[in-house]
Amino acid sequence: MRVSLNWLKDYVDISMSADELAHMLTMSGLEVETLEPVGHGLEDIVAARLLSVKTHPSADRLFICEVDPGGGKVSVVCGAPNLETGAMVPLALPGTGLPGGMKVKETDIRGQKSFGMLLAEDEMGLSDDHSELMKLPSDLKPGAGVASELSLEDWALDISITPNRPDCTSVIGIAREIAALTGRPLRRPEIAFVEDEPPVEDLTSVVVEDPAGCPRYAAGMVLGVASKPSPFWMRHRLHVSGVRCISNVVDVSNYVLLELGQPLHAFDYDRLRENRIVVKRAEEGEKFTTLDGQTHALSAETLMICDGKGAVAVAGIMGGLNSEIFAGSTNVLIESAYFDPITIRRGSKHLNISTEASYRFERGIDIEGVIFSLQRALMLISQLAGGKVLKGAIDVYPKPFEMPGIDLRIDKTNHFLGTSLSGEGMARHLEALEMDVQGGDGNVLHVKAPTFRVDITREVDLMEEVARMEGYDRIPVTYPAISPTEEEAGPERALRERVKEAMVGFGFTEIISYSFVAPETADLLGVEEKGELRSFVTLLNALSSEQSVMRTSLLPGLLAAMKTNINHGEEDLKLFEWGRIFFDRQGHDLPDEKPGLAGVLTGLYNQKNWFSAERNVGFYDVKGTVEALLKELGLEGLVFKRGRIPPGYDSGLCAEIIRSGSPLGFVGAFSREVLQAADLKAESAFLFELDIMQVLQSMPGAMRFQPFAKFPAVYRDISFVLHRQTESASVQDIIKGEGGELIESVSVFDLYEGKKMDPGEKAMSFRICYRSKAGTLDGKDINQLHEGIIRRIMEKTGGRLREG
Repeated sequence: MRVSLNWLKDYVDISMSADELAHMLTMSGLEVETLEPVGHGLEDIVAARLLSVKTHPSADRLFICEVDPGGGKVSVVCGAPNLETGAMVPLALPGTGLPGGMKVKETDIRGQKSFGMLLAEDEMGLSDDHSELMKLPSDLKPGAGVASELSLEDWALDISITPNRPDCTSVIGIAREIAALTGRPLRRPEIAFVEDEPPVEDLTSVVVEDPAGCPRYAAGMVLGVASKPSPFWMRHRLHVSGVRCISNVVDVSNYVLLELGQPLHAFDYDRLRENRIVVKRAEEGEKFTTLDGQTHALSAETLMICDGKGAVAVAGIMGGLNSEIFAGSTNVLIESAYFDPITIRRGSKHLNISTEASYRFERGIDIEGVIFSLQRALMLISQLAGGKVLKGAIDVYPKPFEMPGIDLRIDKTNHFLGTSLSGEGMARHLEALEMDVQGGDGNVLHVKAPTFRVDITREVDLMEEVARMEGYDRIPVTYPAISPTEEEAGPERALRERVKEAMVGFGFTEIISYSFVAPETADLLGVEEKGELRSFVTLLNALSSEQSVMRTSLLPGLLAAMKTNINHGEEDLKLFEWGRIFFDRQGHDLPDEKPGLAGVLTGLYNQKNWFSAERNVGFYDVKGTVEALLKELGLEGLVFKRGRIPPGYDSGLCAEIIRSGSPLGFVGAFSREVLQAADLKAESAFLFELDIMQVLQSMPGAMRFQPFAKFPAVYRDISFVLHRQTESASVQDIIKGEGGELIESVSVFDLYEGKKMDPGEKAMSFRICYRSKAGTLDGKDINQLHEGIIRRIMEKTGGRLREG
């Protein structure tokens, strides 16, 4: 929420600087995210009196103005439509700097010299109005500084309001916090206006058919208003607060919303059929067009404001086109109500509409502030738009609300906070927040919170208020007593730490994505209609359709992270995530929850430099990552086998990871369809997925020391011409199976697929390490075994020895 410092000063004396105020509020739990200067840098702009205005000889829409900036006459060319002789206007003389970096210069405009610039409000950063010159008070003296005379220098505080503090979504709410923190008195806006006959009840009525959705509804009326722009002081405050100005009547409702936190709505009384209000639920499927011109299909849970014939507003969210205030409106009915937060939240989510009003109603407003806010709005409308305020107000409030009392135990509060505050000190803090505090038996305070503090419902809430008022920075730091335990961490936790450390060592960056996703993530991966990855666990009260189910794969989160990074220019990525995936189990209360690991690589593997050429990542980079990771975990003897192709993978670049017959996961490349569906600007991206439970089951026990070999190894190389579809892993299996315990290792050291080869063939070379644990191997025995291995490879693969 953006709030003006000068506006705050209307309600509480503030002597500290803006920086000091921001720090104090932040330390009390109201984080000031930004502090923006407003109206600064305007000290060189002066008030000038328009002495004469004549048409520019070479331009119909320009005028030559002679102005008095104090002590002389200056000629300025201007095109504003509201130039009036004798008016006081702001003038920037040559050399004056304006917000945005512009510097005024002496210029020649169509043959006429202009020695300065007459300014509109937006050119000084005071509002968004550029329709005409800013008019200054007529009693200002020429040459007077505009910023100092009008007290324009201000600060805008952008405060992050937590969901449990709706009382602070207003200027008076922030001022109340400042008053409590500084011990200064709070000044509330004064209400003073004249009421005229007839009484409101003679011209309209209010019927609330749904008191659960609308516990309180009040209405007042002003007759004979004149719709026109609001005065500068109101437009400026709304502008600083980030609100667009419309007209005086509408601006008053926005002003009171910001000032007091009470959303209001102004109806054109003459457009209300039968001139009455009915509050009730919508009919299922009923159509309604809101102020933004959008037509919505309503649900039976949506609360509506109706006239005698039909709906005129969505309660607490947005008004309708059929009853809005327009330039010709003269009679206005003002709504000030309290709507049930849950009802408004459901309506807002159903319609996908979020407004300043719904934001406050969803969190809960002060039900006892409804009439005060209505009176404030009636007073301001009568002042700014004229007309007469009708006597009284309709107030439908069948069940008055009363805050429950809460007992605060002094000793428990000190124990909870780690403080040693007295009961008197706690009472003083709570009373500063306008709470009613009564002493008890010496250790208990009986507290009743004001109705605007809808978040105070438990004893611990009062403890938090004591902590805030004492100052979080003044509460001593203590550490919880942790008893030593002999219980070891579970295997999954230990594995997670090892995996994360290894992946970071490989140059990967860990991401953490949401477990709540959209059902469309299955479409993104191309999952079949009855595929396992569509076994979603649906959330009962989802925050949005984008987070309505629990994820069944880590890949959508990685794809989203890739897209974000690539769109920000980071195209060379190595990302991984360790997280849980969830599968619905029909007939069971709880889902099947599994830990998983997934990673992606895309972009360049090597940057071009003096010692290496530029190279993109490829399949063998991601395959090598998986091999290195599993080797780090003590898992060797891996087989990468083609066959099953999980959703999202390229059918030509995918392999299942198998060890001792157990599948551990998959490695491969994203399919082109997935990259396009994810809107990824990447030529290719490679990935792997590991089933952590399978990895845990395959991991060996405690690693044991292996002594150095006592006997020498014998190395032999063989090169075969094989069919292109023959996998190196199958040849290695043949070698190991035939050689038995004498085979220490087998590795591929060369692969050739070139012009000299048949298109359906490839040449692969293997290096075999023979070693015996019992003694030195005899060359004759090795030759015999080696020849047997060659024969077996030729028999099982149909390959032949490569010549030359």
